[in-house]
Amino acid sequence: VATILVFSLLGINTISAQKEKELIYDGNNNYHSSRNVQAMNNYREALKINPALKKANFNLGDAIYKEALGIKNAKDQATPIMGMKPDSLANIMLDEAAAQFDVVSQTVSHKDTLHKALHNLGNCRLKQQNYQGAVDAYKKSLKVDPKDEDTRYNLAYALKKLKEQQKKDKDKNKDQQQQQKQDQQPQMS
Repeated sequence: VATILVFSLLGINTISAQKEKELIYDGNNNYHSSRNVQAMNNYREALKINPALKKANFNLGDAIYKEALGIKNAKDQATPIMGMKPDSLANIMLDEAAAQFDVVSQTVSHKDTLHKALHNLGNCRLKQQNYQGAVDAYKKSLKVDPKDEDTRYNLAYALKKLKEQQKKDKDKNKDQQQQQKQDQQPQMS
């Protein structure tokens, strides 16, 4: 009886592993055919079977990122999607993609995968105009692979945008302080 039980459990694990691989394979085909929503569903199903599948996490992040960019770049799409403006939905999706890349970056030891996950995390933050988050992710990515020119370029761009944002914020604060001073000055009747 124990032998039958062991072989039954091994059979279930083998079927599970085959289903995971099939779902990831189908997800990859859908992704490469620009069927991002179907790809996301395939990767999510694989993660339901085995939440430890880092490949599914990474690929899910990629599919979500790609779909979010499609929504964000659709200028002619003035109608709300699921009751939201396209930019709002895209930002939510970018947050989800970033979460997937963050999971991968915290759990993998393979340097190439870690580097790509951090690079993609930076890309998500950059698209959200979270320049400090992008800078942080790109710096971590460069610590893993200091020779990657794409990451180095993106880091320089994010730093430039961060400085511009900080200057705008500083100018805005100055204007607000000046306005407050004018509002506090007594006026003649």
